[in-house]
Amino acid sequence: MLRVIARELLDDDAADSDDGEWRGSLHDLARVNTLLGGRRLMRSELDKLPSVPLSILDVGTGGADMPAVAIDHVRARGAQARCVAVDRSPRILAIARERLGGRSDIRLQIADALALPFADESFDLAMLNLALHHFDGAAAVQVLRELARVARDVIVNDLRRSPIAWAFARFVFPLFTRNRFTLHDGPLSIARSYTPEEARELATAAGWRRIAVRKYPGYRMALVGGRR
Repeated sequence: MLRVIARELLDDDAADSDDGEWRGSLHDLARVNTLLGGRRLMRSELDKLPSVPLSILDVGTGGADMPAVAIDHVRARGAQARCVAVDRSPRILAIARERLGGRSDIRLQIADALALPFADESFDLAMLNLALHHFDGAAAVQVLRELARVARDVIVNDLRRSPIAWAFARFVFPLFTRNRFTLHDGPLSIARSYTPEEARELATAAGWRRIAVRKYPGYRMALVGGRR
């Protein structure tokens, strides 16, 4: 299955839609992370890190469900972590703020993944959840370079491209949601996603010296490592 280059509805902050559609789409993404392995992957990869991360950056945070998962998991291990969760979309960050319900351990901030406004090694961990596939070619390399620049360790949690996964999104998602964004973007996200081999090549091009790619159920994969 060849990778598709296209834009998703959530890529366009000015899309002709009401806030209810955006909220519904981000709610569906959180459900996907819960039911199809995204949260399990994150917890597993956090446990594999050489040390518990106390400062976390989440890039392309969307509804900010995954930074909450990471911080709660770290807390369950007896440590207190804080997270800066960034997204380029003011509209999405406004919804994330509602969903977080005033949590003080996650700070939301507007930022561009291609040019993160943080100094080198500002964080113990940088995360990118369901977002790598939104970047093509040189842009994907630049995002991975920025993640490894600002943090000691990086966890990229994303989809694996597969015709089976595409068919699942195309034909099963309509049984669980009527959200226009989800029904359009779900199958397209699969078609835009990278294979494990392609993800490794992108990390190599970004100058990572530590690279591991692990497959997970639900057609997920973790790309982990860093530049040191």
